[in-house]
Amino acid sequence: MVQNFNKSAMQNGLIAGALIALKFLFTTIKIPLLSSITIFISIGIVVFLFYAAKRFRVAENGDAFSLGEAFSYVFRVYFYGAVIGSLVVLIYTMINVDFLAILLNDTLMIYEKMNIPIDDTTYDLLNTIFKPAPYALFNLFSSAIVAAFWGLILGLFLKKEKSIFEE
Repeated sequence: MVQNFNKSAMQNGLIAGALIALKFLFTTIKIPLLSSITIFISIGIVVFLFYAAKRFRVAENGDAFSLGEAFSYVFRVYFYGAVIGSLVVLIYTMINVDFLAILLNDTLMIYEKMNIPIDDTTYDLLNTIFKPAPYALFNLFSSAIVAAFWGLILGLFLKKEKSIFEE
């Protein structure tokens, strides 16, 4: 069962990764319609996570999931997808070198508008974060937090104990 658990989570992670990567790529294009579609992709990811976990629960797990199993499954699917999404982010930021420079400039402008002082240490830290590898790792770390969030929320809806009449 553990092998099926991981295999299924990885397979569904490929689909989640494609959706996460597509969402990122749509946000990089400055067309309002495509940026609006990212909202629907985000909703689609959550719906996909729910139905993938429910399908696994019914087909492979005897239609029973503890909260921990449901959390673990949803977390793994999203995390595997986030790895793929972060690889796409890394490749994109290595190809389009101006992307992170523009993001850094936008961040500095926001700091300035909010009257937040920027000393040399802060500037150096931001300069380090807005490089391809650290940015992709930060993306992966933040995606792990999102995976834990959706794992917990969806786990509450997906948990289902075995019937007392079943062996």
